[in-house]
Amino acid sequence: MTLYLARIGIDVRALAAFAVARRLSDEDFGYALHAALLARFGDAAPRPFRFLPDHGKGPHLLGYVQDRAAFDDAAALPTADTDVQAVFDGDPRLQPMPGTWREGARYGFEVRVRPVVRFGKTVRAERAGRSDAWQRNAGEIDAHVAARERIERAGGDPDTVDRAAVYIDWLTTRLAGTATLDHADLRLFRRTRALRNTHRSEGRRTHRVEGPDALIGGTLTIADPAAFAGLLAKGIGRHSGFGYGMLLLAPPTRAG
Repeated sequence: MTLYLARIGIDVRALAAFAVARRLSDEDFGYALHAALLARFGDAAPRPFRFLPDHGKGPHLLGYVQDRAAFDDAAALPTADTDVQAVFDGDPRLQPMPGTWREGARYGFEVRVRPVVRFGKTVRAERAGRSDAWQRNAGEIDAHVAARERIERAGGDPDTVDRAAVYIDWLTTRLAGTATLDHADLRLFRRTRALRNTHRSEGRRTHRVEGPDALIGGTLTIADPAAFAGLLAKGIGRHSGFGYGMLLLAPPTRAG
């Protein structure tokens, strides 16, 4: 099945109003966009996606669509929810991605990720006096924090752990078998608080989690075309339904 790159204009004011009205506000609109896309396009909604609020051509969302027919059907159907309709500025534009990928092909890339690793189902307690202490989501921890803790347990100096190196290694692991990194750098890092769902015996609950928000770019070489195609459609890492994990590709440059 051919993958399509969708570009959808976003009205930021309408998105903010939508988020407030439904109590879905967080620091990056990830959950609000997730909810708005689901309400507008259902199961055909782009995923993974990337929100570009400060783009020179206007705020918009990029995402991958797997079922073009289902997406077109959903887009053609009018919605009675004017708040949802107001979020999307203009008609979506779709372009087909390559139908096949070539082993050894080299591309520039950029991907926004949430580089976390799993540690089990027990909520970790904050450690008093630690500069890196923050409220962690049960079941996952910042890969950089995890690396620091491993070094500390081994008797080493956790301050020697380089954040960029940890995150690039995290990405390398998740690309394994699909592509190899020729070059990569950490272009942006921050911590963001986001809304996520927790499934418990008493039902689903929405809660806030804080975690790493990293933008990594560079060049890569395709190792397995079929596996690479699957990775594009699935996204990289956790939270791919909330604005993370979309691998954006471009022709490589000499600098890369």
